[in-house]
Amino acid sequence: MHTDQYKINLRSLPEGDHEYTWLLEDSYFERLSEGSVHGGEVDVDLRLRRTGDVFSLDLYYEGYVVVDCDRCLDPVDIDVESERELIVKFGSEALEEKDEILVVSEQDGVLDLEWVLYEDIILSLPLQRMHLEGECNEEMMSAYARVSTDEVRDEAEGPAPTLDDEGIDERWAALKALKRD
Repeated sequence: MHTDQYKINLRSLPEGDHEYTWLLEDSYFERLSEGSVHGGEVDVDLRLRRTGDVFSLDLYYEGYVVVDCDRCLDPVDIDVESERELIVKFGSEALEEKDEILVVSEQDGVLDLEWVLYEDIILSLPLQRMHLEGECNEEMMSAYARVSTDEVRDEAEGPAPTLDDEGIDERWAALKALKRD
């Protein structure tokens, strides 16, 4: 389901500065995320300046989203605080878009920010999305400890390496002899 709430008719916009605000809530993320984001609450402030047929956009995001913890798979709130600058121009749809420049069809003249907002929020999230230390689901963490990579080895990898007194893999011990003082 698509909504017109995040569309701006650039053709009818007078020259000068304009401001828009949105509150992105659970229903927004459920509609767009396909399961990767379970919900959240993010305030979006847009400051738009029109100069001729060029539009300068400054987007500010603040809030949180709910995603799965990478360690225990329970939901975790991840803070979102980000900003982005965009330039929007009228042009033919055949023109190639770049990360900072969006091209809007001259005939249509409507900028749809729904997916842009979602992408900006997702890209602002950390690569590792986890609870703070000690806040993960204890049952899941104990199950993880039982099947950690130290205990489960692929047969093709052969036996686990043995370590010497200093904790160094014995296969590399010969390199210590080459070490120059």
